[in-house]
Amino acid sequence: MDQVALVVVRAVESGATTTKDIIGVTRLSRLKVERALSTLEKQKLLLRERQGLWALGFPVAPTVRQCGSCTLCCKVLEVTDLGKPVNTVCSHILAGGGCEIYHERPRQCRSFSCAWLQGHLDDDWFPETTGMVPHFGLDALNVQVDLDDPDRWREEPYFSKLCELSLKGLRVSEGRPYATLVIVGQDRYLLLGRTIVPDPTLFGTAFVPVTLDTFRYWKATSLEHLQRLNDRVVEIQRIQQEFGHCAIPDNDDPSPPYRPALLQRSKELGVIRTT
Repeated sequence: MDQVALVVVRAVESGATTTKDIIGVTRLSRLKVERALSTLEKQKLLLRERQGLWALGFPVAPTVRQCGSCTLCCKVLEVTDLGKPVNTVCSHILAGGGCEIYHERPRQCRSFSCAWLQGHLDDDWFPETTGMVPHFGLDALNVQVDLDDPDRWREEPYFSKLCELSLKGLRVSEGRPYATLVIVGQDRYLLLGRTIVPDPTLFGTAFVPVTLDTFRYWKATSLEHLQRLNDRVVEIQRIQQEFGHCAIPDNDDPSPPYRPALLQRSKELGVIRTT
């Protein structure tokens, strides 16, 4: 999947449900957005809902557990076909758990299964107990937090586990890498190990490791900006391999060529010596 399509998916995942909304939040041209939407619809990664709104269309993942009494996803997630907004209890929840329209439930509900149901997390991550609904999207592990306990994700043992999952997603050697995104009401936090990135952009975040589980990051404001940031990260890594160290710049809007500025800054700080 190309970067434009990925940005469009992220926009829909963030709540942009019309073509106009997607163009507005991504600042991409109408032609690029419509091409991406057409491609994603053919791949069944996005679908048109009954009201003509765009919605995620990921295939149903197999489950190894049962929901039991838990109905937290029916509270914290949006269901456009039912007109149910995010963080609002669904009117169809039954006392003790379950859904009164289960056999006629919308596609959004049919296609959803959380990471706990799929067996990716231990029993102590039962959503009804944790107040969090972790679920995989196209390129992210999304952790939707119940607003009744908005800081639960920062508590132990949950935060350390989320950091572990984040590092696993960043360093995956097989399969598709994924980001770890915590969603608390209108607030979003990208986890890079133990580094928390508030309000990550749709276009992505460039980063380099500082320690085994912390990172220096720069948030991209466009696809072109992301490319420049990533190109500089590659040059930082090359200098680190060549000299053992490289000064990590504060500038978040670099322009090529990157190597001379990085070497000059590294020499000024005494990080490296060149002849």
